[in-house]
This record gives sequence, structure tokens and C-alpha cells, in this order.
Amino acid sequence: MKNILVTLVFLVFVTSIPAQILSNRPDNFEVTAENYIDFIPIAPIQVNGGLTVASSSKKIDKVTTLQMSMDKQSVLNFLPNESMETTIQSFNRNGEVSYLYSGRSVSKGTYRLIIDYNKYIIQTVKGNGDDNCVGYAKLGIGLRIIANVNALKNNIDISSLVALGAAASRGEVSGSVGYQVIGIESKEITAVVPINSEITSSINQVFLQAMGVVKGKIYDSASRLYPQIIAIKHGDCDLNTITKDLIGQYQTTN
Repeated sequence: MKNILVTLVFLVFVTSIPAQILSNRPDNFEVTAENYIDFIPIAPIQVNGGLTVASSSKKIDKVTTLQMSMDKQSVLNFLPNESMETTIQSFNRNGEVSYLYSGRSVSKGTYRLIIDYNKYIIQTVKGNGDDNCVGYAKLGIGLRIIANVNALKNNIDISSLVALGAAASRGEVSGSVGYQVIGIESKEITAVVPINSEITSSINQVFLQAMGVVKGKIYDSASRLYPQIIAIKHGDCDLNTITKDLIGQYQTTN
């Protein structure tokens, strides 16, 4: 009984250490790309290789994204997941990029807020030859909002579009905001989504409306969908290696 009690006390002590470390981290805790454990958004990359999909006729086929785009249901079958995620990058004077786990209480400096609404699937990226590294690629479609932010003071909240708009109304930030419609061909989206502009207090309302339009047009019969690689996760590899493996795996036409 005594040994069991000692073991339980030890387990409680050990498991409480990570929680204590996390709770002691500042709101703007940041890490390098190599130590960032979440997906890193990248410029969309076209997939040339064949992808295994379930078509609208309930057949399993290996197709290119161009062939898949001719059958909308096959794209929707291929992309079962849906999310809206925020990534915050910090840039130092040397041009090096680090990643913040929260955008609250940031210091004066230069940042990028990336908000992705996606329908997607995650696929494994395996190394070639002697490279045993394993990473992950997010393939999908959606809307990406990109805000380039200059924080003019310390202790500013840039964790969301709402917070960014509030900071802009107080004159605490400056910068620009733009968007990317990823893998969706639609005249209606082009007509409605706002053009690039300065960060203002109404930024959240404008892009919330645009996101609603994009979500609706994904299922519109007139829209064409082309899944692309939109984010990577390096897992136990370094970022350069997984990027090289990613290109080798998906840019080869089968």
C-alpha cells in the first residue's frame, strides 16, 4: 500500500511539471520553425502525382487534381476535414521567422497573422532512399487571410482579426491585410472577396462575410475545386528535408 501511494505521488509530481511550465510561459511565447509542432502554412503547391479518391459513381480511382476537379463529389469525398486555424509569425531584424503560440501581449515589432479556413486531408510524407524522415502535408481548398502587422507599442493583442481591429482603432498597429482563395474557381467569390487593404477596425466584419461566401461556394455546382498542398508539418525531420521530400512525392506525375 505504501509503495502504491509513493508511486501515485511521483506520477502527480511528474505530470504536473509540463502544466507548470506551460502556465509560466508568457502569452507571446515563441519558437523557431524547427521547434514548432503545428502545421506551417506555405504558398499553395499544385499536386501533379495521382491521388486515390472515391468518385461520385462510388469507384476508387487514382487521378490528378485536374481530373478530380471534373467530379466535385470526388473532391468533397477526398477532403473530409474542415477547420479554421490561426498561425502567428514573428520577424526579427535579420529576417528570421519564429512562431508564436499566442498573439496576446506581443512586443513592438513585425508580425504576420495567417488565418486559414480549409476543407482538407492530411497525408504522410515519407523520405526517399536513405532519408527515413516522416512528415505530413495538408492538402485542401479554402480561404487564407494574411495580415502583415507592425506593432507600434508593447503589450498589444494581435491574436485574432477582432483583436487586430481593436488595436487598429486605438492606433496601436499599422499594416496591410490580403487574402488567397485556394483551390476554388468561382466568379462569385472573385466578385465578393475584398481587395487588399490597410488594417482597419472593420477588418473582422469584412473577412467574416467573405469567409461565409467561400464556404457556400464550395458546394455550388458552378464552382470548380482543385486541392493543393497548403501546409506542412515536419514531425521528426528538419523543415528543409520534409520540403524536399514533399516536392519529390507530389510533384512527380505518375
